[in-house]
Amino acid sequence: AAHMYMDNPPPRGFQGLKGEKNVDYDIMSPATKMCQGKTRTAPITTVLTAGQTTKVRLVQPGNDIITRHDGGHCQFAISYDGGKTFVVLKTVEQRCIIDSLNYDVPIPASAPSSSNAIFAWTWINATGNREYYMNCADVIIKGKDGGSITGPKLLVVNILGGPTVPE
Repeated sequence: AAHMYMDNPPPRGFQGLKGEKNVDYDIMSPATKMCQGKTRTAPITTVLTAGQTTKVRLVQPGNDIITRHDGGHCQFAISYDGGKTFVVLKTVEQRCIIDSLNYDVPIPASAPSSSNAIFAWTWINATGNREYYMNCADVIIKGKDGGSITGPKLLVVNILGGPTVPE
């Protein structure tokens, strides 16, 4: 069943992403691979600046509270290595997508510059089938020369033969 997706920043496969060659008409479905198995096919137009906050917007057509599965756990993360590893920038536990579909996510002041980083939103639903939702947006980071960021690793569950979390 359809649920929701991130439309700002615009993710891979998003119909509204200028120049997107592989539109995903099922973008709201649970992920079976990291970044839903999508690679970049559109020019990168989103620029994030170290030390500033980016506004993330999730969209749920019809705004049906039932398909929000009683909320759950969301993370917003960044990858500098093509999606092999992600550093978590913000975590929203339990009430993610219940209280709001809009989130302010800080980009650390120490973040290094990159012309090809990946910004990710993930959601682990609280109730229902054990699923993992993920959208990835290709972004440019205007950061600090010689900068680096550290933080928690992205929690990846319910996919890829990894651990499954109970309701």
